[in-house]
Amino acid sequence: MLFLLAATTTFAATPAEPLPSALSPALRLADEAVGTDASGGTKRRSFLMEVGFRGRYMTVPGDILDPFVSAHDDDEYPARPEINAYTLGLEFVIKEKSANGIFYVEYLNPMIEAGYWDDADRGSPDPDDGSWVEPVNFAVITLGADYAYELHATNWLSFLFGAGLGAGIVLGDLYEWQPGEDPSDPEANNNNYDQSCGVLAPAYERVETCHHDAELVADGDMPPVIPMVDINVGVRFNISNRASIRLEGGLHSMFYGGGAVSVVF
Repeated sequence: MLFLLAATTTFAATPAEPLPSALSPALRLADEAVGTDASGGTKRRSFLMEVGFRGRYMTVPGDILDPFVSAHDDDEYPARPEINAYTLGLEFVIKEKSANGIFYVEYLNPMIEAGYWDDADRGSPDPDDGSWVEPVNFAVITLGADYAYELHATNWLSFLFGAGLGAGIVLGDLYEWQPGEDPSDPEANNNNYDQSCGVLAPAYERVETCHHDAELVADGDMPPVIPMVDINVGVRFNISNRASIRLEGGLHSMFYGGGAVSVVF
């Protein structure tokens, strides 16, 4: 956030010069839009800037999860939760003729209910060997940067294709209940917090009476910082050299669709 404010203040102090005439009219700054220096002594920018608000809806399709986590959609066992999220954030964009540098900070709120996760790749047919996971104040603050190449179709419409990287700082935690195991079993590998509440019960029963067995973030099973990978495709609508609306979709570590509204200067 501080980076965006500092960058905006620094660059805004330098007026923009009109971009090359090869650009579409919507991307050429008129003199009245940036001010005119009659003495010719003021250095003018050769790029435009945007400061905007962005929002996205994110999801992981069930077909992608199926090879790894059993869906249990037959009502015999608790169904697998859905993975959805939304993000709200701010972005700062520096753009030239076709190049766009997009810097962002955002709040990612997972919409994942507590539920049963039966790891299908353990090689065990036992549907009771999964874990119950409950998000507790779980969220992510993400920061990152993308590059987008812009193709101009008209003076008000353009298409963008880009990619980038970021990092997500994990807030809160994920509480886990493991299936109970007999401590005398030499193949037992769960270190249940409280065996007295149901040693041999599956996790989806132990959650009703037992203390959680692990805190995945605090215990280090989930890293406190996670990578964010971006692949973006979108359209931009330019409004009188003063504002823009961008609609886009792609990958933001999850599949997403969303948009951004920005002021251009």
